[in-house]
Amino acid sequence: MADYAWLLPAVLCGLIALAGNVVLGQQVLKRQIIFIDLAVAQVAALGAALSHYWLNQYDLFSGSFFGEMVGPWVMSLLLCGLIALMEKRYQQHLEPMIGSLFVVSASLAILLVSKDPHGADFIQGILNGQLLWSTWDDVWPLALITAAMLLLVWVKPEFMHGSGFYLIFAILMPITVKLTGIYLEFALLVIPALCAAALQGTRFFVASVSIGIVGILSGLAMSARYDLPSGASIVITLFMTGVLFSLLVQPLLKKGRTVTNQIV
Repeated sequence: MADYAWLLPAVLCGLIALAGNVVLGQQVLKRQIIFIDLAVAQVAALGAALSHYWLNQYDLFSGSFFGEMVGPWVMSLLLCGLIALMEKRYQQHLEPMIGSLFVVSASLAILLVSKDPHGADFIQGILNGQLLWSTWDDVWPLALITAAMLLLVWVKPEFMHGSGFYLIFAILMPITVKLTGIYLEFALLVIPALCAAALQGTRFFVASVSIGIVGILSGLAMSARYDLPSGASIVITLFMTGVLFSLLVQPLLKKGRTVTNQIV
């Protein structure tokens, strides 16, 4: 067991990221803005590239957590502010507009790293993340920011119903993407919430968190055992867990609820 103690920071980072994404994922499905996660994650990646290739040359930003995150946070706040404005004016075409912003930001990131011989590795890291190699220094910032977000949502749940949702999204998403990568971040946001969408209240959160826990733990185990990319591994196991839940567990929950309603 001690041989796998080095995986504990990765497990904690994955579970903390899951907690934040379950709350945000429910709102994303309600608002029908699935592409927002890809767009914000990609813009955060563009901000990370700006920090890496531009801000790192200044002593104030070089080698610090703030230096790594200032670019992603600024870019994601700008994008989420823009999406909040578009939601009020262009609701009918909001989803394709968000998708267009994703494509443009991805193209800008590719252009930015195109002159760097190691640019392909940088893009690969952004897409797949580095969850397997997380350290305790990665756990604490993610835990504090996620805990603050969950506390705010618990104390003032109405905050998530307006533009406050975009503020929380813009702050939490970049630090999560830094560890999980774009692919896994999208999977954590959408798959558990989507597979549990037919359930309500506490059942929704228990089901979506359970799907996420099984997917994350099995994916990290597969990644560590077979030396595979952690992000891609968890995406696959998360998807398989969600499918199995939808086919095997969810029908039983619906049947049990129907029987209960008939008795009542």
